[in-house]
Amino acid sequence: MMDDIDKKLVVLLQENGKLTMKELSAELGLSITPIYERLKRLERKGVITGYHASVNPKKAGFGFEVFSSVTLESHKADYLREFEVEISKFPEVMECYHLAGSFDFLLKVLVNNMDGYADFVNKKLAKLDNIRLVQSMMVLKKVKQTDVLPLVDKISA
Repeated sequence: MMDDIDKKLVVLLQENGKLTMKELSAELGLSITPIYERLKRLERKGVITGYHASVNPKKAGFGFEVFSSVTLESHKADYLREFEVEISKFPEVMECYHLAGSFDFLLKVLVNNMDGYADFVNKKLAKLDNIRLVQSMMVLKKVKQTDVLPLVDKISA
């Protein structure tokens, strides 16, 4: 379990992963050693899974975002596993979810433009076995996106 200090530590790092131990220590009112120990414990337990730079896809040349729902012909375990392995190889697929509902998988695909998406569908996705239907939903406007967990609401007052 995470206590309030752990939650505050995670919130601070989600807001700015470049904070130093000294800055975290000052913000949380603890010395550097307990902050370091808490951080290492959160990493060991898998609460903190890594550190990375947030990159603006549009500025990096990937301004065309598509959600693709995929329905498979067969739902046998081997076919599901095979699809998951193959789809994970495509760098354009940023996220892939296996869902219950009217389709089997939801893909978040990032490419440079419509031609890039057409190439992805025709040269990669269409070559996978067992696909019955692909429906594409182009993103017109991103209203909200965050990777920051809502821990602030869970911290005791």
